[in-house]
Amino acid sequence: THRIAHGVAAGVYQPTEVLAVTFTTRAAGEMRGRLRGLGVEGVQARTFHSAALSQLSRLWSSHTGEPLPEVLDHKAPLISSLANALPPPHKFLPRRELAGEIEWAKNRMIPPARYLHQLGDHEPPIPAGLMHRVYDGYERRKTAMRRLDFEDMLGLALRLFDEHPDAAREIHRRLTAFTVDEYQDVNPLQAG
Repeated sequence: THRIAHGVAAGVYQPTEVLAVTFTTRAAGEMRGRLRGLGVEGVQARTFHSAALSQLSRLWSSHTGEPLPEVLDHKAPLISSLANALPPPHKFLPRRELAGEIEWAKNRMIPPARYLHQLGDHEPPIPAGLMHRVYDGYERRKTAMRRLDFEDMLGLALRLFDEHPDAAREIHRRLTAFTVDEYQDVNPLQAG
């Protein structure tokens, strides 16, 4: 916050040209409060997902010609029937553990097709072949429903900027400073 306030005071950038990204909604609010305390108003302090969704909402349709999929509130409804089809005792595993494993893979940008090959020393909550089946089924169902999950928000934003350089240029024209709170804690998807 002090670096941002110093840049604003020195005239390096306007507050509205700054995007400060953090991990939680609470941390983003605290950051805005600290900036206000330093006399800086108008900085966008958002979570990774909020920042990505904001960019996607503004730019996705105009640059891709496709409607932006709706956000899936929770993974559990899509995972439940897939988990119910697992053999005992795996079918009784809490859905949040399966969702957590899907998030683990997606945060490392590992799609279902590469999941088994990229596990390394990582131990999934159920046998790897069964977990692959759940992950792949989840992704297929989500795609068929035209939904995106929180990890997709980040991945879709990366895809938008990679495939549509004009969209990236729009962001560069609006934002001249970008900062990540606690950067050492980002995962590969967030670093992208």
